[in-house]
Parts: sequence; structure tokens; C-alpha cells
Amino acid sequence: MTTEMTSKREQSQAGLISAERTGIAPTGEIAIFEPQNVATIAQAAPQAFKENSISHDRCLQFGQELLNRVNAEGMSDALDQEIATFIERAKKTLKKMNGKRSAVTQLFDNIRSAYTKLENEVDPAKKGTVAAQLQEHRNKYAARKREEYEAEQRRKQLEQAKAMAKNKYAADVEDDLLRQFNLLVASTYNHLVKLDMSLTLENYDIVYDEVKNTSDQLSQDWFNALRPEVIMPSLLSPEEARTIAAEVKQKMRQRFKEQFTFETSANRDDILDRLPSKRKELERIAKASKEEAERIKKQMEERERKEAEQREKERAEREAKEKAAAELAAKKQEMDSLFGSAQAQAVEYQPKASVKKRINVLNPDGFMQVVGMWWAQHGCTLSVAELEKEFKKQLTFCNKLANDKDHPVFIQSEHIEYVDDVRAK
Repeated sequence: MTTEMTSKREQSQAGLISAERTGIAPTGEIAIFEPQNVATIAQAAPQAFKENSISHDRCLQFGQELLNRVNAEGMSDALDQEIATFIERAKKTLKKMNGKRSAVTQLFDNIRSAYTKLENEVDPAKKGTVAAQLQEHRNKYAARKREEYEAEQRRKQLEQAKAMAKNKYAADVEDDLLRQFNLLVASTYNHLVKLDMSLTLENYDIVYDEVKNTSDQLSQDWFNALRPEVIMPSLLSPEEARTIAAEVKQKMRQRFKEQFTFETSANRDDILDRLPSKRKELERIAKASKEEAERIKKQMEERERKEAEQREKERAEREAKEKAAAELAAKKQEMDSLFGSAQAQAVEYQPKASVKKRINVLNPDGFMQVVGMWWAQHGCTLSVAELEKEFKKQLTFCNKLANDKDHPVFIQSEHIEYVDDVRAK
């Protein structure tokens, strides 16, 4: 009993091994491998091949004899008739040879078809297979994920660009408001300097009182009327731009008030401190001789010029420091915005995909552009023989038009000629 079971198991394993080597299921699912088919191949194939070989040799031998006569004698009416008879017999021989081998080759074709059918059904490149359908789903999913990814990237880029536009606009508004404020401070200072320069012994009290009464408080009307003279970015709405400008203006309110008080009071007090000594110098000039008066006047003007230059230098240095500080703050804010945007980007799954451009022709005229590009980039480099292969269908179509018995159509061109293709029947 044990020996019988072992024998059956060995036979089964042998059958499986044979199936693995041949690719044929041991259950006999493919009918072409049935015993009668194998017997047909074994019996009919050698005999058919032998008979076809004999027919082949005889036909070629007789045809070669005719060809030798043509080469030696040239064509004649009698020889032409013999050749025509041979060609007809060659056709009949070919048909008979096909009939003898068809049973065998049909089986081989069936075998090949069976194998290729199995292969094609698992080939992802074949349309309609399960693998191809799954690949199509993957392609659509990858395309959707890519579209979503690109849309998200565009959104983030727009968001980042808008944040940068807001930061730049805020910095530009601050620079412009500071520019207008510095103009106000300079105007106030110039007014004090003008009063100082206009001092005489006769108007001393008037000038002194006017300088003393110059207010060091920022005008509320001036601040209320203050508006930035900056072009609004296209990425921002008017409402967003107004909100940013209002926030920047409010932020600078206290700074302007304190700086205006400091600048104006310092300039005013400095002039007030110098007015008494300047009055004494004017009195000296009035009592001195013409030459002495001229000398004192020049000394006084030179001293005032140097003091004015020193004050202007200090003011310019303060403005430069303020501008540098503002630019540094704006750059820091921009970098913070960029860093924050990069940190916010979440890593999400993206299927691996190969993205290539593919032409989608929208209307028949588009094919002319396709042919034009092909010709300019590649077609013009090919030989006539190579181009005949490329345009085989088109040439066949044009030949068909030219051979129309009722209405032949020809191409009129210096690059084309029509020749007669004569064939004996």
C-alpha cells in the first residue's frame, strides 16, 4: 500500500515538473496538447516537409533553367509563353505546398496563440487586461494627486507672495511716512534758522518771541492728514492696503510725537541760547568801524555756518540709522515669513509618476503642425527610400487617385513625376 502511494506521488511530482518546464497545465486545459494533436504533428509534419522540399527543388530547378535561357538568348514570344506557363504552375505548386503543411502549421499557430494569449492577459501594456485597468486607475490617481499638489503649491506661492507684498508695503509705507515727517522737521528747523538769520537790533524782541513761541508739539491736524504716497501692490486689495497703512501710521504716532518734540525743542533752545550773544555781537558791529564790523560779521557768519553744518550732519546720521534699522527689520520680517511658510508645508504621500508631454490634437488642422515639426526636425534628413516607407499609406492613396479610370487625379509639382508600372499578366 505504501509503495503504491509513493509511486502515485512521484508520478504527480513528475507531472508538475513537466508542467513547469513547458508552461502547460497538467490538467489538460489546453486542448492543442491532446494526444491526437501531438500524433498529427509527429506523423504529418515529416512527410509534408519531405514532399514540399521535393516540390520546392523541382520548381526552382525548372525556373532557373528558364532564367538561364533568358540571360543567354534574351526574351522572345515563345520564351515569354513558357515563362507564363511556369509562373502559373509555380502558383499551383505554392497552393499545394500550403495545403500540405497547413494542418501542421495551424497546430503550431494554435500553440503560439495559446502561449501569447496567456501572456497577453497578464501584460500591463495590453489594453483591457486586469493589470492595464489597474495601471489606468493608478495613472488617473497620480494625475489627480499631481493636480492637487500643483494647486496646493500655487496656493502656497500666492500666500507667500501676498505675505511678502504685505511686508514690503508696510516697510514702504513706513519709509514714506518717515520721509514726510523728516520734511516737516526740516521745514520747522528751516523756519527757526530763517528767523535766526533775520535777527537785527531793531527786531530782536520780535524774533526772540517768535522763536520762543515755536511749538514743539506735533500738529494733530498734520498727523490726521498724513497719508502714504506709495503705490499699492497688485496682490493686495484696497481694503488690505488701507488697513496696513493705518496700522503703520498708528504704530509711528508716538515715535513722531516724541521725535518732533526732541528735534524742535533742541533747535529752538539752541537758537534761544545763542540770541543774546548774537545781539551783543550786533551791538559791537554797530559801534565798530567799518572794517572791524565787517570782520566781526564774517566771524559770526562762519561760526553759524559751521554750527549749521554740524547740526545737518547729525540730523543726516540720525536719518540714516533710522532707515538702516527699518530695512533690517523689514528683511527680518520677510525671512521670518519665508521660514514660517517652509515650516508649514506638510509632507504627504505622492505616488511615483513619470510626467511626459503628449500631443492632443484638437482638430484635423493640427496634424499639419505635427507633420511640419516632424519634417523640420527629422523628415528632411531622410532619404527618398526611407521617406517612401514612412509615407507608404499616403503614396498608396495618391497612386489610387492617379489610376482612377473615370476621374484620375495627379499632383502637379516639379518634385514629383508619374511613371508607368508595367506588369505582365
